[in-house]
Amino acid sequence: MKKWVWVVATIVVALLIGGYAYSNHHATAKEYDAAMTNGRTALQAKNYTQAESYFQNALKRKLNDPTAQTYLTQTQRFVSGEDALTARKFARAEGRYQKVQDTKGGSPVLVKRAKQRLTTVKKIRANVAQFQQILTKAQEQNQALNYGASNNTLDELFNNKQFQQAYYKGLYTRALALRKANNAGQTSAVSSNSSTTTSPSSSSSSTTGSTSTSSSSSSASLTSSEAAAASNYQGKNEYTVTKKQTELNGKVITAAQISAARQTINAAGGAADAMSDQDVRVAMQQADKKGLSLTKYTQTYLK
Repeated sequence: MKKWVWVVATIVVALLIGGYAYSNHHATAKEYDAAMTNGRTALQAKNYTQAESYFQNALKRKLNDPTAQTYLTQTQRFVSGEDALTARKFARAEGRYQKVQDTKGGSPVLVKRAKQRLTTVKKIRANVAQFQQILTKAQEQNQALNYGASNNTLDELFNNKQFQQAYYKGLYTRALALRKANNAGQTSAVSSNSSTTTSPSSSSSSTTGSTSTSSSSSSASLTSSEAAAASNYQGKNEYTVTKKQTELNGKVITAAQISAARQTINAAGGAADAMSDQDVRVAMQQADKKGLSLTKYTQTYLK
């Protein structure tokens, strides 16, 4: 009799345990399905952080589940691509989007979005190369003191509506700084030319005499070596740097002073890296002329 009771009890316990296990498995499966469904819905609504959370929850219900893991990894890569695009790290963004697009068994929604992003990023990278080429040309013209030509080249950028997009913020900032440097250089050159202008010859002077006077007056502002360099130069510089333009308060501006000034301009929010040595000299001279510190001058005129 007692043996029979134990057999019955064992059967009942086994049934209870089996029923609980089945019920628990069924509930877990339902929770997994719900998490995956909610994750896909979140992706559709572009709630990527929420989608990640749902896929992680699905993985808790089914450890090492390949589908949930694929969706989670794909979502994380897409978010990483978005962050890289916002930070203007275009090569990294392109790599992330490519992996999302190549994912097998993942979200078709993310595959489609990644494909669209890839098209955008490739176009942005092509624009960056083109804009950089134009900016480099303008910088070279600036370094040759061809300020007007440099500004004309920069106009190619500023007149392009795409150049104003956030993707090109770094290049846009450099272009603005270069234009301000060009304007400062032109102002300095005009001031210098005005201060060395002599009175016109009398009306009774002959044409030959006037030409000779004009020539000697022009060369008087240059040293012999500078005059020779200007005469032999075959480029298209708009201005020739005179000895006076390299001085501050009668003393030649040294390379060390230029280097220190660059640091000051950068610290004040300027873009000294886009400025030639002569641009830096001009900034120093203009600041002194206006009775401003180089920091204040940069904040007022070069930002």
